[in-house]
Amino acid sequence: MRQPWTRLARSALAATFGTAARLRHGRPLHPSGLVLDAHLRLHGTARRWGAAFLDERLDLRGTARLSRSVGAPWPLPDILGIALRWRQDDTTADLLLATTGRSPAGRRLLRPATRWTGLYTSLFPYEADGGRLLLGALLHTPAALPATPGALAGAAGHGPLVLELLVAEPSGPWHLLGQAHLTGPATPDAERPMRFNPLRHPIPGVRPAGWPNDVRDAAYVAAQSASDKEGDAGWRRERKVARCAAPGRSRGRTC
Repeated sequence: MRQPWTRLARSALAATFGTAARLRHGRPLHPSGLVLDAHLRLHGTARRWGAAFLDERLDLRGTARLSRSVGAPWPLPDILGIALRWRQDDTTADLLLATTGRSPAGRRLLRPATRWTGLYTSLFPYEADGGRLLLGALLHTPAALPATPGALAGAAGHGPLVLELLVAEPSGPWHLLGQAHLTGPATPDAERPMRFNPLRHPIPGVRPAGWPNDVRDAAYVAAQSASDKEGDAGWRRERKVARCAAPGRSRGRTC
């Protein structure tokens, strides 16, 4: 059973994100991104975590989306995000990562950045075999790329971008568990942004844990519900415009 303050936080966050989604035409954060192919090659770490994704050799194919959170214009810093989606055990798995600090305390705090190159973490905790952990990634690029879509697309056009996949106990050192190679061409998705939800599409054996994930689930549901309504309204507007522009259509009040 949820605690009263958890229910209150869920309600407040849902209202905030729902309103923001309506004001920003369906997506409050990360409104547009670049989509690349992702090839995950995992080899595990020296210790066992209790989940195939963290312990076994796996070869997985999927998609990566890189984006700026608020969409602030360059050269202003922004919170950068990497979303990964792949198929594992006949199911879809999502992982959301964002730029944070590097210290044990800092990895729990979002950090605006001006370069794509750097550390991204899950921010929120996961659980595997009864133990808590965080997931992360270190993005390597040919140079310290400015955090602009054009710079990222240009780099991806010259070869794969390498993402080192990491796992750590909440306050422990990072362990390398594999790599993801991101390959172009990079495709913009501003018109129909991809949606990711690690709570509804968890990694097999690696579950989002704790009250922070319970609270943010309300934000996802509210934002995506507003997005659905906005999308339906947009479809109706487009259909009306096409109908009114059809040859021989009278210019009545309905147009």
